[in-house]
Amino acid sequence: MPEPLTQLPADGRVTDEALILSVQQGNKRAYDELVTRYKMRLYNFVLRMVSDPDLAEEITQDAFVRAYINAEKYRTIARFSTWLYTIAINLVRNHARRKKRSPIQRMPLIGKDEGDKIELEAKDTELLPDEDLEKVETQRHISEIMTKIPEHYREPFVLREVHDLSYAEIAAATGLKMGTVRSRINRARAHFRAHWTARFRNTEDSA
Repeated sequence: MPEPLTQLPADGRVTDEALILSVQQGNKRAYDELVTRYKMRLYNFVLRMVSDPDLAEEITQDAFVRAYINAEKYRTIARFSTWLYTIAINLVRNHARRKKRSPIQRMPLIGKDEGDKIELEAKDTELLPDEDLEKVETQRHISEIMTKIPEHYREPFVLREVHDLSYAEIAAATGLKMGTVRSRINRARAHFRAHWTARFRNTEDSA
């Protein structure tokens, strides 16, 4: 079991789990470090679920507040990231139930595919004009395709492909059985491949 920290090392090189245990001991700096590490990753995940930047920011902040208030409930049997995503997923689902509609209506522009992974995180890099145009076009195609994947497939798909959670961690975060997680991710991949192939086949036919 990771030992809670009495103070945060200057280089910040400490596990998430040790940090949250320090939060349990009242270490506010440890909490601030966790927020720094996860605020953008969690915001990007929530944004892909709710497709509303303001709402995504609100839910992300709420998730961190709840993580802080309920820090004592964290147990080291799970990674901190899994526990945090569980909080965010429940908040997104609660919002969807309140609105009585799917939490996904549109997707923000997302990056191009790289090997077997689909790179969905925005990159803060300078691109040459031609490269920029190519990337934006690719983002637009992927964005449109992602909106066609049913939300209940997309949720574990994004956790796997974007955030690199293991199948076991996704099962813990979503409350799904392992077999269901694998099945939904495979179905999401199949949806993506089918739409991607169809889109570019249509592009070639119209050329």
